[in-house]
Amino acid sequence: MRVNPLQRRPVLYILCVQNIATHFNRPESAWTLRGVTTLTDAPRTHADPQFDEARRTFIEDFGQLFARYGLAPTFGRVFGLLLMSDQPLSLDNIAGQLRVSKSGVSVATRDLERLGVARRSGSPGSRRVLYEAADNMEPIFEAQFTRIRQSLAIIQRGTGLLPGERAGRRLDRMRELHQFWLEESQGILERWRARQ
Repeated sequence: MRVNPLQRRPVLYILCVQNIATHFNRPESAWTLRGVTTLTDAPRTHADPQFDEARRTFIEDFGQLFARYGLAPTFGRVFGLLLMSDQPLSLDNIAGQLRVSKSGVSVATRDLERLGVARRSGSPGSRRVLYEAADNMEPIFEAQFTRIRQSLAIIQRGTGLLPGERAGRRLDRMRELHQFWLEESQGILERWRARQ
């Protein structure tokens, strides 16, 4: 039985987006950026006649989410499109569907590949490079754990350096929160793998 890619890959991302939206307690409309062309305004292209409204919205939401955190909207839009695609896509195909420059798509795909959430492949007898989303999205969560551990190490080095009582308490709370986060998430990826 064939599994719908929406059921297979983006579930973790939907949860991440929901958590981020809850954290910032902002409506989705607050994420809209001026000057960003939305996919919902773009006409359908012959490259993919089933590029329907729900898919465009999903992809645009990814673009706005990543733009909110300082990355180019194209990065998130390319990521969203790759997640929604059953087949690998060429740079030309991605650029055509998203109505963005091929050079922007090239930068985004290289970044996604470096993060471990996309992979490139070739087709026999062709020099054309194809990209697809990785089926294993654990690198995103592993990177989060690494960031928390690195932050904790820096915070611990700062303990005792602060002359003020209030600043010292603040740093202690921050250290405790990081330690709590790591303790509570201990083994989460192993538990996830066991469920698969």
